[in-house]
Amino acid sequence: MGWKTIFFVAMLIAGAIGYYLWGKVEQAPPEDTLPGYTNALKNDLQKAQAVAGTENLRQVQEAVHKYRGDKGSNPSTLQDLVPDYLDHVPGGLQYDSSTGTVSVAGQ
Repeated sequence: MGWKTIFFVAMLIAGAIGYYLWGKVEQAPPEDTLPGYTNALKNDLQKAQAVAGTENLRQVQEAVHKYRGDKGSNPSTLQDLVPDYLDHVPGGLQYDSSTGTVSVAGQ
Protein backbone atom coordinates (compact mmCIF):
# COMPACT_ATOMS: atom_id res chain seq x y z
CA MET A 1 0.00 0.00 0.00
CA GLY A 2 1.15 3.47 -0.80
CA TRP A 3 1.24 6.35 1.58
CA LYS A 4 -1.75 7.97 -0.20
CA THR A 5 -3.90 4.94 0.48
CA ILE A 6 -2.85 4.85 4.15
CA PHE A 7 -3.55 8.57 4.46
CA PHE A 8 -6.98 8.17 2.81
CA VAL A 9 -7.96 5.27 5.12
CA ALA A 10 -6.74 7.21 8.19
CA MET A 11 -8.82 10.25 7.17
CA LEU A 12 -11.83 8.05 6.53
CA ILE A 13 -11.51 6.48 9.99
CA ALA A 14 -10.99 9.88 11.63
CA GLY A 15 -14.08 11.22 9.85
CA ALA A 16 -16.18 8.25 10.94
CA ILE A 17 -15.04 8.67 14.56
CA GLY A 18 -15.78 12.42 14.41
CA TYR A 19 -19.23 11.81 12.95
CA TYR A 20 -19.96 9.23 15.68
CA LEU A 21 -18.80 11.56 18.45
CA TRP A 22 -20.74 14.51 16.98
CA GLY A 23 -23.93 12.48 17.39
CA LYS A 24 -23.12 11.96 21.07
CA VAL A 25 -22.89 15.71 21.84
CA GLU A 26 -25.93 16.92 23.76
CA GLN A 27 -28.02 19.54 22.04
CA ALA A 28 -28.07 22.96 23.64
CA PRO A 29 -31.37 24.01 25.21
CA PRO A 30 -33.34 26.28 22.84
CA GLU A 31 -32.82 29.33 25.08
CA ASP A 32 -29.04 28.90 24.81
CA THR A 33 -29.04 29.10 21.01
CA LEU A 34 -28.78 32.32 19.01
CA PRO A 35 -32.49 32.33 18.03
CA GLY A 36 -33.45 31.62 21.64
CA TYR A 37 -31.22 34.40 22.91
CA THR A 38 -32.62 36.80 20.29
CA ASN A 39 -36.20 35.95 21.25
CA ALA A 40 -35.39 36.47 24.93
CA LEU A 41 -33.94 39.90 24.13
CA LYS A 42 -37.05 40.84 22.14
CA ASN A 43 -39.29 39.73 25.00
CA ASP A 44 -37.22 41.71 27.51
CA LEU A 45 -37.40 44.79 25.28
CA GLN A 46 -41.18 44.51 25.01
CA LYS A 47 -41.49 44.16 28.78
CA ALA A 48 -39.23 47.18 29.35
CA GLN A 49 -41.22 49.26 26.86
CA ALA A 50 -44.48 48.27 28.55
CA VAL A 51 -43.12 49.25 31.97
CA ALA A 52 -41.73 52.54 30.63
CA GLY A 53 -45.03 53.29 28.88
CA THR A 54 -46.99 52.63 32.06
CA GLU A 55 -44.66 54.84 34.10
CA ASN A 56 -44.82 57.62 31.48
CA LEU A 57 -48.60 57.38 31.46
CA ARG A 58 -48.74 57.62 35.25
CA GLN A 59 -46.41 60.64 35.38
CA VAL A 60 -48.26 62.55 32.67
CA GLN A 61 -51.69 61.79 34.16
CA GLU A 62 -50.41 63.00 37.53
CA ALA A 63 -49.11 66.21 35.92
CA VAL A 64 -52.54 66.79 34.30
CA HIS A 65 -54.19 66.43 37.73
CA LYS A 66 -51.74 68.92 39.27
CA TYR A 67 -52.31 71.36 36.40
CA ARG A 68 -56.09 71.06 36.81
CA GLY A 69 -55.74 71.61 40.57
CA ASP A 70 -53.60 74.71 40.06
CA LYS A 71 -55.37 76.30 37.08
CA GLY A 72 -58.93 75.00 37.44
CA SER A 73 -59.09 73.46 33.96
CA ASN A 74 -57.40 70.77 31.91
CA PRO A 75 -54.41 71.77 29.78
CA SER A 76 -55.36 72.22 26.12
CA THR A 77 -52.36 70.09 25.08
CA LEU A 78 -49.79 68.03 26.92
CA GLN A 79 -47.18 70.57 25.84
CA ASP A 80 -48.82 73.04 28.30
CA LEU A 81 -47.40 70.89 31.11
CA VAL A 82 -43.80 71.69 30.11
CA PRO A 83 -41.71 72.96 31.98
CA ASP A 84 -43.75 73.54 35.15
CA TYR A 85 -45.14 70.01 35.55
CA LEU A 86 -42.98 67.86 33.25
CA ASP A 87 -39.47 68.11 31.80
CA HIS A 88 -40.76 66.88 28.45
CA VAL A 89 -43.78 65.12 27.02
CA PRO A 90 -42.95 61.47 26.39
CA GLY A 91 -43.94 59.98 23.05
CA GLY A 92 -46.54 57.31 22.48
CA LEU A 93 -49.32 58.99 24.45
CA GLN A 94 -52.60 60.54 23.39
CA TYR A 95 -54.56 63.13 25.31
CA ASP A 96 -58.21 64.14 25.46
CA SER A 97 -58.35 67.72 26.74
CA SER A 98 -62.13 67.60 27.33
CA THR A 99 -61.78 64.86 29.95
CA GLY A 100 -58.12 65.28 30.93
CA THR A 101 -57.51 61.63 30.12
CA VAL A 102 -54.09 60.43 28.99
CA SER A 103 -53.77 57.03 27.32
CA VAL A 104 -51.27 55.00 25.38
CA ALA A 105 -51.57 55.82 21.68
CA GLY A 106 -53.39 53.16 19.71
CA GLN A 107 -55.31 51.75 22.67
